Amino acid sequence: TPESMHMLTHLFSPRGIPAGYRFMEGFGVNTYKMVNAGGDTVLVKYHFHPRSGLASLTQAEADKVQGKDLGSASKDLFDAIERGDFPQWDLYVQVMEDHEHPELDWDPLDDTKIWPEHQFPLCHAGVMTLNRNVKDHHNENEQIAMGTGVLVDGLDFSDDKMLVGRTFSYSDTQRHRVGPNYLQLPVNQPKGVEGVHTNQRGGQMSYDVDLAPGQNPHVNFEPSIHNGLHEAPRKPNNQPEVRGRLTQTVLERRNDYVQPRGRYCTMMDWERDDLVHNMGDLLGQCERDVQERMLWHLFLVHDDYGTRVGKALGMTAADVKKLEPLPGQVLTDEDTRRLQNLGNNGDKIEPAVWGKWTSSVHNYQASAEDVLSGMKDVKTEPAPRPQLIST
Repeated sequence: TPESMHMLTHLFSPRGIPAGYRFMEGFGVNTYKMVNAGGDTVLVKYHFHPRSGLASLTQAEADKVQGKDLGSASKDLFDAIERGDFPQWDLYVQVMEDHEHPELDWDPLDDTKIWPEHQFPLCHAGVMTLNRNVKDHHNENEQIAMGTGVLVDGLDFSDDKMLVGRTFSYSDTQRHRVGPNYLQLPVNQPKGVEGVHTNQRGGQMSYDVDLAPGQNPHVNFEPSIHNGLHEAPRKPNNQPEVRGRLTQTVLERRNDYVQPRGRYCTMMDWERDDLVHNMGDLLGQCERDVQERMLWHLFLVHDDYGTRVGKALGMTAADVKKLEPLPGQVLTDEDTRRLQNLGNNGDKIEPAVWGKWTSSVHNYQASAEDVLSGMKDVKTEPAPRPQLIST
């Protein structure tokens, strides 16, 4: 699909095969809101950059690693922590005013898009350090219940539709997988928080009697005159003002090919080479009509992208130019122009032009030998840390 081109371009490049967990980036797909004490909100996205630097494998090198050490990434992380080489990631946030931003040619809540960093700079927010290994894999690992709806004060949900769906389903999934009282487990409890009590009582595998001092254990509702709980004081709510008709429709500002074009241009040469190899190899196993449609998409992204993958498939732009846009597909004026000149749009590889668009950090080309030796003699380049910004 058109909206998947950005994700596929990233995933099938070496950045989709990190040399280990210590050498991979993190990116929060969903958009949240930050709320201040006055109830004012901003939109926010999260990034993690590894202080160990970025390192990735080509598909061929990854195959060698898998043939000798199936759990290499987990082993590398465990061993590094055991020897006191604690992995660290810098946490950055991007902040945007909380409105629809009609001046942008993409939707800020579209999970298939990133926010250009020259418009929404990275702000350093903290450091994550992994400083010990788990002692009990069942209690500390298998029973972890992640959920997008578990928030701290100052965070709220945006109208990101994927976030809405995940928030409903994740907690429901954990109740089914772990049990209705999964939040009582130590690994899922908030740390360093005192005085938080609920009316949750009983149920399967309940082991914690959640009672406040003086609370009547027989009262599980509020308000009550028999020593029941009272709701904690609330700070001002995030109260968005909405005027208009609520409808269900597709996003109007799609612009699905610009960001994968930028991603392709900011890749290092060896990353592009492996991306083309991986795309050609996998598409070579598909039916002809699938190959043609994918090549049509790739030419709309970038001439070089389509030409090189097409060469691997024995096809050219002329073979796919006859294809019509998909039913319901929204093309921009630029997409329409590119479609008329498919394969001959004069595209260049211009990393300097696109560099302002994303912090495409240097990616070390790791070998199987590097990984199997524990990445001990590897000299990666840590990601440059953006200047601190007051917000």
